[in-house]
Amino acid sequence: MTRRARILVPGDPSAVAFARNRVITQVRAWDVPLDEEKRYAVRLVVSELVTNAIVHAEGLISVDLYLNEERLLLVVHDGNPTRPRRRRPTTNDETGRGLALVAHLATRTGWDPTPNGKKVWAEFDVPTLPAVRGEILRRRMKAAMPRTHITAHVLFALAAGL
Repeated sequence: MTRRARILVPGDPSAVAFARNRVITQVRAWDVPLDEEKRYAVRLVVSELVTNAIVHAEGLISVDLYLNEERLLLVVHDGNPTRPRRRRPTTNDETGRGLALVAHLATRTGWDPTPNGKKVWAEFDVPTLPAVRGEILRRRMKAAMPRTHITAHVLFALAAGL
């Protein structure tokens, strides 16, 4: 089963943080246990792809998320049909590294033309969902178990049969 979510983002630079936070919130809602490094990678990729869409396209942007048992797919749709291209920035350039970062952080990346522009995507491998569900269940059971403090006196009494 594939889970899906769509986040609509206005074409304004202030919306990058909104998109980034909404994506992470959705991934958490799906109980995907991303470690700190993977969560940082997803956040940075969202930031880069949404920023590129805002800079190079006009109008509303959509961020689609798809989650299945093996992967998290992030797809950013914008209204500009131009192929995204990786630049080769010099050390003095302040921009131009975004797609290289995306390619480095994601498992797979790509783009596809659409009737109204393009979609740029990044895919991340995630822990398999059956294993994730088992881990979540173990955490919830552990959290629900009453906390007891056994002192040396109680252990002695139990051992003595009192």
